[in-house]
Amino acid sequence: MPRPPLLLRLTPWLAACSAALGSSATSPPSPWIATAVGRVDSEMEARHLPAATDGIIERVLVGRGDHVSAGQPLIAIDCAPRRAEARARAADARRAASAARAMAAGTDADIAVARADVDTTRAQLANEAAQLRRAEDIYARGFLSRSGYDSRIAQRQAAASALGAAEARLADLGSGRRPAEQAEAEAAAEAARFEAATAAALARQCTVTSPAEGDVLQILRREGEYSGAGTGVPLIVIGDLRHLIVRAEIGERDAVRVRAGQRAEIWIEGGSQRWTGTVTETARIMGRRSARALDPTDRFDRDIREVFVRFDGAPPPALVGLRVTVGLLR
Repeated sequence: MPRPPLLLRLTPWLAACSAALGSSATSPPSPWIATAVGRVDSEMEARHLPAATDGIIERVLVGRGDHVSAGQPLIAIDCAPRRAEARARAADARRAASAARAMAAGTDADIAVARADVDTTRAQLANEAAQLRRAEDIYARGFLSRSGYDSRIAQRQAAASALGAAEARLADLGSGRRPAEQAEAEAAAEAARFEAATAAALARQCTVTSPAEGDVLQILRREGEYSGAGTGVPLIVIGDLRHLIVRAEIGERDAVRVRAGQRAEIWIEGGSQRWTGTVTETARIMGRRSARALDPTDRFDRDIREVFVRFDGAPPPALVGLRVTVGLLR
């Protein structure tokens, strides 16, 4: 029996291809303009906190998962010499301030005493001058000896010398000798305060504190370990889990199509639940990828544009670093 022509034999296959093509042509378009891999993060980017000084960790003051406030101590580093130096410098500052206050009070009191001394010696001089005038009259009439008259002259001269000395001391106090000493004391007190503040600042470096309110995500060093300030190795990680976002990485092809206010869907690969969100910010510079996709053929070294998506409602489990897929809606 002769075989049918080739065209007849291919007809069923061509019909199947045509049906497949027709079905593809009528399939609904994708709801997304782009999809990307991202990671869940806290809206306040997680802070990896290193130590500011080298030393042995004395105590970890918080635990993983603890909620902390801004400025709260997290880790104490053993640096007893710094703390002792801070206390010593603080004591020096208090002593210098006390000396400056005493100098200021002493100056005012000394000037008052000197002024009163001038008034007293001036009155004494006036009295001696009056006594000398009487002595002159008595001496002229022959009722006073020469030695008695000379004694009155000497007492009047002594009173004049005393007044001159008192006036000179008052002038010295007002001309700047004691004020100069007071200024020197105040300068010493200021220097002592500066040294105390410097020592206190160095002592504060022995404590790692939280820069903002958040949650303790990781504790990377424990008691007895070296702080490693010189290497910049973080000791603890802080993040605010009250507000979670997604940091999505959009490929170069779709980078210019992303804008703030765009709607997005977020899901975990292989999961059925989906969350919605809104693009709040887009990076103004391209960067390298940091989140690897599950597709083994996807290039990891290509440039991306980072996009920040805030969840509309309840976010997925609060796992900072959780890898998710983001679809940006048209």
